[in-house]
Amino acid sequence: MHKISLLFLLTAVLRLSAQQYARDWHQQYNPKDTNYGIGLQSALKTIPVPAGARTVVVAVIDDGTDVDHPDLKDNIWVNVNEIPGNAVDDDHNGYIDDIHGWDYLGNLAADIEYDNLELTRLLRDYQTRFGGKSAKEIPKNEKGDYKTYKKIESAYQKELKQAQKDYENIQIYNKLCNALIEELDSSNISLKDLTAFSPKSVEAKYGYAITLNVCGKTGMPPKQFFDEVRQDYERSYEKLNYHLNLEFDSRKQVGDYYQDHTSLGYGNQDVKGPDGMHGSHVAGIIAAVRNNGFGVDGIAAPLVKIMVLRVVPNGDERDKDVAHAIRYAADNGAKVINMSFGKYYAYHSEIVKAAIRYAESKDVLMVHAAGNENKNNDKTLRYPSAEYQEDSFCKTWIEVGASDRDQQPADFSNYGKGSVDVFAPGVQIYSTISNGRYKYMDGTSMASPVVAGLAALIRAYYPKLSAIQVKQIIESTVVKPEKKVRKPGKKRKKTKYKKLCKTAGIVNAENALKAAAAL
Repeated sequence: MHKISLLFLLTAVLRLSAQQYARDWHQQYNPKDTNYGIGLQSALKTIPVPAGARTVVVAVIDDGTDVDHPDLKDNIWVNVNEIPGNAVDDDHNGYIDDIHGWDYLGNLAADIEYDNLELTRLLRDYQTRFGGKSAKEIPKNEKGDYKTYKKIESAYQKELKQAQKDYENIQIYNKLCNALIEELDSSNISLKDLTAFSPKSVEAKYGYAITLNVCGKTGMPPKQFFDEVRQDYERSYEKLNYHLNLEFDSRKQVGDYYQDHTSLGYGNQDVKGPDGMHGSHVAGIIAAVRNNGFGVDGIAAPLVKIMVLRVVPNGDERDKDVAHAIRYAADNGAKVINMSFGKYYAYHSEIVKAAIRYAESKDVLMVHAAGNENKNNDKTLRYPSAEYQEDSFCKTWIEVGASDRDQQPADFSNYGKGSVDVFAPGVQIYSTISNGRYKYMDGTSMASPVVAGLAALIRAYYPKLSAIQVKQIIESTVVKPEKKVRKPGKKRKKTKYKKLCKTAGIVNAENALKAAAAL
């Protein structure tokens, strides 16, 4: 699961504070106000719900979802073939009491919160074979694996060095901000009062100067800045102590024999998990209760139910869990799967590809986030993907990049003329998070459920349409910006959408629903 770097976080803080988007901007489309969402609100007013419409199940494969959130609980899938709390696998699907889905990251006693990056896990496995050996000691038939091991070791060391540098930097910021907070009566201080404050200690003075500089330029409340620094400190700590720690292996807690890719019998029914913030945000974009007078409105609500499959820890997801979750969704009635996660290394990509092929055979549309590293996915393969093998691709897969309110691709978004299908709103998206709360979040993780929600709405309105047809409808009805846009990344060179994704455009609900009705 991608974690934001210190530099990216501080850049994002400055950007997001500069302009506050409307909570529902991603559902609007109003060029006069330069509000380029997906035009859902107009579509709902002009296109009546067909008589044959029916509820669609969307599987959210993520870090968990708060199924008791007031704005989500009415639209959570329930497995009617399972009797709650009787500790029996009533429907004989291999899962005991899977009422709302399944949590693959835990056992009956506890849940896993942290895990390694896949890079760390691969290096640990290779070290058991090649650690301490020179190239001369390696048998001829293992030379290829040894070469791979050295590449992974080099990539790991580079990642570790950067993580240590980031941690040292943010540790200083955190220390200085804490020194300032200790001298304040409350961290929830206004910018005006902070300006009039006179810190005493040297560290508090440095913290004061940094805070005043950022908040003065952006108008951000000091407490928000303190929170951002603290959160980034925690992320940096987690990366060093869990993600890149070769001594840490959380799988032992699960009680699963990971090398057996087919075995079940692990996990539990706690689909929220220890946090569930990310998955709850994704679920809300798709299915938050519409017109209830508070919170947000989900794109596919009320004709949608969310099936929750928890596979993403604080770290990288594991291939076995992802494969099982995709198969679970396909076998239990999901017509759309949202996957807002990804990684650049895979332990056993073949089992995930097999699961994707299985879901494709079951007429399931899979929607996947392209990633937040402003990379060209044509050049670097990111897992999972639509690619089975060279020149063979899943026909029911949509890869999604992120755009902002002005039709610009998000500066963080991955792209790819041959690997990313569409763009969708993914900047400052307001949605549900765990424990009954709400939050603005950025990412292709948010753009993906915008598309998944639209796909679910089309499948709900027109149940006879196949997954392939829905994919074609969404992709053929995108809005194609004529002007040049800023390419994701630091340089932000001018380019056109046709060089960023296959369809050269941003999804549009009104266009798509009209096309679906005509079809």
